[in-house]
Amino acid sequence: MKILVVDDHSLITDALSVLFLDLDPGAEVLTTRTAEGGMEMLNQHPDLDLVVLDLGMPGVSGTSLLESMVAHSPELKILVLSGQQDPRNVMRVLQLGAAGFVPKSMASDTLLAAVKFVLSGGVYIPADLLDEVNRVSMIGTPERSREGGAGRVELTERQEQVLQLLARGAPIKIICRELGLSEGTVKTHVTAIYRAFNASNRTEALLAARRHGYDIG
Repeated sequence: MKILVVDDHSLITDALSVLFLDLDPGAEVLTTRTAEGGMEMLNQHPDLDLVVLDLGMPGVSGTSLLESMVAHSPELKILVLSGQQDPRNVMRVLQLGAAGFVPKSMASDTLLAAVKFVLSGGVYIPADLLDEVNRVSMIGTPERSREGGAGRVELTERQEQVLQLLARGAPIKIICRELGLSEGTVKTHVTAIYRAFNASNRTEALLAARRHGYDIG
């Protein structure tokens, strides 16, 4: 397991390094205290399993570093660490492609649980924020979609299989191999899933799927 921690406070990077090594003594934990260092690490270590990213880095405007990392490595799991717990900010980072959000005040055992969940392919949101995030995610949704929100969005059996693999964090090529389908066919199913849930990316689709009663972890 290889994890990159991007945070400008050495106390945070040191504490997380110890925590992750307790989780997996064989883990390789890399740290950097600058945004530039974070992007350099992505180039130097394409085999990263996880990035733990502090949004409040010096010289970084809003979510720009997260956006750059997602653009550089779309399939990389990024767990956002922040002192701000506004549900709108949480929803924003998830929409941009983060695999989860944890407040800096979170207890170490809960943080480890979040890391394990994200590494297994889940999208982590603290339980006390989940209801608020779901509420915020419905703001601006077309009226027709909100009216149908109480009912279950129906997917085909194959789409459900693709959805389950998406929830596990599987990239397109792995889904192709698991289901014995061509890349074009899988992309067609993914597009149909996004359309069914009025989603623009994987995270939005998974959040909507949970709201509609799909058991995807």
